[in-house]
Amino acid sequence: MNGKSLCLACCLAGILVSSCASKQKTSQLVQPAKWWEVHPRPVYASLEKVGTFQAWFDVYKLAEGTFAIYEPNQFEEAISYLVVGRERGVIIDTGTGIGDLKQVVSQLTDLPVSALLTHEHYDHVAGAYRFDKIIMYDDKDALQLLKAGRDNASLQRYITKDYMWKPLPEGFDAASWTIPSMEPTTLVHDGDVIDLGGRTLEVIYTPGHSPGSMCLLDRTHRLLFTGDHFFPGPLYAHPADVNIDDYIASNQKLCERIDEYDYLCSGHNDPWVKSEVIPRVSEAFETIFAGKGDYSEEGGLRRYYFEGFDILIRTEMVVP
Repeated sequence: MNGKSLCLACCLAGILVSSCASKQKTSQLVQPAKWWEVHPRPVYASLEKVGTFQAWFDVYKLAEGTFAIYEPNQFEEAISYLVVGRERGVIIDTGTGIGDLKQVVSQLTDLPVSALLTHEHYDHVAGAYRFDKIIMYDDKDALQLLKAGRDNASLQRYITKDYMWKPLPEGFDAASWTIPSMEPTTLVHDGDVIDLGGRTLEVIYTPGHSPGSMCLLDRTHRLLFTGDHFFPGPLYAHPADVNIDDYIASNQKLCERIDEYDYLCSGHNDPWVKSEVIPRVSEAFETIFAGKGDYSEEGGLRRYYFEGFDILIRTEMVVP
């Protein structure tokens, strides 16, 4: 298996199979037509809904002091998590920046809240500039991307008709939408503990999906916040900033600690996933690199199908 850093000519968001400079349509394997037909996702019927805010965010209470703030109307289906202790809180990831996430947070808690970013991709960092404090993993590539920000032109594709299910929220100005340059106020490392007052989050470094990816373990509530390391959908093993060896090693690291958490709070689609899926991700990669597994193929990309998730990978990675 050649698992070195992948070389797809694609933007770091990893959505297109061809170059981002190209206007070729996104692969159906990545973004199926009428992707919104999955709504409403069944899991949300079993969760306690707090309300809909700004006609953009649906908020669900997962546990005491734990809220999923969901953006269902855009293809990313980004989920941010407000985690509150006795003294302070964090918002784990900050979504697309299309809605005013800080305003939603202020309606859920009066405590000071910092942005805590699992990794550097646009749909996880775009709203972080609204918060006074930003916490991020100490990875030079990730920090460089956060500092670079995103200009308006580079974001426009994420609000095209193909990406949207419902209208943009009132007050959102598409013509001025940017992600400003940001620098974290706090850098963390593997094993660090973030103390919220009577509640802690442990940093687990899980590179692979991106250079600076980390998960966060809440032992008290037996929750693992996974960012994009895992979500119930197509896991991206094909973009330019993925390192497949790191991804597999990181997943094994989570397997070795599976007795410490019961549920995954993932970065997209579904905020409440049973932890038993993590060992199956390792098994899925073994299946793929053994030349087995069911898949569809298009334009040099394969989508392998497994129970509860899929894996998107370049054909050249798995065919000698």
